Amino acid sequence: MTKRAWMTAPVAAGVIVGVALAALFVWELRAAGPIAIDDAYITFSYSKNLATGHGPVYGHGERVEGYSNFLWMVLVAIGLRFQTMADPLITARVVAVPFLVLLALSTYALARVRAGRVLAVAAIALLLLDADVVTAFAIGLESLPSAALLTLGFALYLRSWSAPRLARWVVPSLVAVALTRIDGFLPLGYVLAFEALRRLLRREGSVRDYLRWAVPGAAVYLAWFAWRWWYYGLPLPATYYAKALIPRLLPARGREYVRAECLGTGVWIALPFAAWLLARRRLDALFLIAFALLHVAYVIKVGGDWMPYGRFLLPVLPVAAVIIAWGGGDLAALARARLGRGALPGAVLSVLLALAALAFVAKKTERHLTVEPLQLGKMGYAAEQAGHVRKLKSAARLLNHALHPGARLVTDYGGVFAYYTDAAPIEMWGLCNALIATRGGTEGINPIYGRTCPACYPELRPEFFHVWVPIVRDLQAFHSHAQVVAQVWQTDTIGRYLNFQRDFVSGRVMIPATNQAVYFLERRRAGTAYLPRAVDAAIAIDYPFEPGGRTAGL
Repeated sequence: MTKRAWMTAPVAAGVIVGVALAALFVWELRAAGPIAIDDAYITFSYSKNLATGHGPVYGHGERVEGYSNFLWMVLVAIGLRFQTMADPLITARVVAVPFLVLLALSTYALARVRAGRVLAVAAIALLLLDADVVTAFAIGLESLPSAALLTLGFALYLRSWSAPRLARWVVPSLVAVALTRIDGFLPLGYVLAFEALRRLLRREGSVRDYLRWAVPGAAVYLAWFAWRWWYYGLPLPATYYAKALIPRLLPARGREYVRAECLGTGVWIALPFAAWLLARRRLDALFLIAFALLHVAYVIKVGGDWMPYGRFLLPVLPVAAVIIAWGGGDLAALARARLGRGALPGAVLSVLLALAALAFVAKKTERHLTVEPLQLGKMGYAAEQAGHVRKLKSAARLLNHALHPGARLVTDYGGVFAYYTDAAPIEMWGLCNALIATRGGTEGINPIYGRTCPACYPELRPEFFHVWVPIVRDLQAFHSHAQVVAQVWQTDTIGRYLNFQRDFVSGRVMIPATNQAVYFLERRRAGTAYLPRAVDAAIAIDYPFEPGGRTAGL
């Protein structure tokens, strides 16, 4: 008997296509250059504390829910557990690789419901070429894993209509979405409601069957929700309360965000394909299109996102790609059914039409080809923020020499300063501070970033403040305590409740050999003499505006 070769032609073709797609993404990622943002380090701080046995807490033991991506935080923590001293951004990217593969495979499976292999592969290629997908992977946040799990859930759900054995995995996949993003309960609820309505209208199954399908996963989600409410003390993360004023104070922000993204990325090209599928009364298409519209409405309602990376609309991108593929596939199927032997030109034209639409989106979003101001602005901002985060890391590591473990450090960069110091930071935007998030307002700040609460600071008991950007400065950057106070963010408003001139002293952590220093304010302690001290051969701390506090020669 002849042994059957495992490398059949279809398998070989699949391997070649997979390798080509992987190479395409690596090429895009290398072209993107360094990408980082401070907000990701908020999640990383929780992951680090969980990995080192301190629990899912912020900074040095602060029990506040400043993240909104529980499952992703846990997965990064598992990665850090194996490499505690690793760069958390690199760890997050490694952990994200399986989700990138999952996104590609799920998009392919979803596209294949109504489209051929060529269009399904083209839909994957669009995602891997998209600058926002590349940024979502590189930035280390949950956007890409969440989109991957969502696409998986949708693919399983629609395929379960013809393959009932897949139904058991639908709700668990969507529960994973709900655990990965705090607003992930919306697609979970959407699928549960859609399936209930579908069964009702088609008179399929029983109430008991539906409950057996839906309740276990929903119970897991509710148990997790109850735990985090008990553990952190609020029903929703501090991030929610910090951003809750956006719709009221910036009512047009969400519409502007969606409009800019839809025009700048070209995903609007999916609309005629969606209209065609609805005209053909495709229930599966109605499912995807209704979700996309509801998700867009949700983004408008919450006011969009301050990060110019399109991440709030990322879940819509694979759906739009699939809708285009489905539209082309449906047109091709119609041509074959209506034209018989003469169907080939019509079918080919239908596929080419869909490929052209996918190429239209790719040209707008691929970083080598795009001339869109929105996309160019995103790429420029990403490069700027990468350099900014690099400087924040240097500042945090240097300032940490002046901080005792658990120091109450006030910072407007709550990610990097939580991760790279031993402080218990007071995060100024309320993203990681429940008091500011629930009591604060927007005096003097843009509410798209969060809240401020000057009146809260006496209760928050701050011990340290660092100066505003640039944080690392020249040794002689300031010549008086008043100058340092003026260069600490929000001292003009917080100063109504704290006396910075009387109750704080200016200090600096410095590297004399490189003429670098981080200036800070430290709460004055009665009876303490603020004298220079050496940390090691290269680093020293002094208090230049205190009697005897300046290092000799400086």
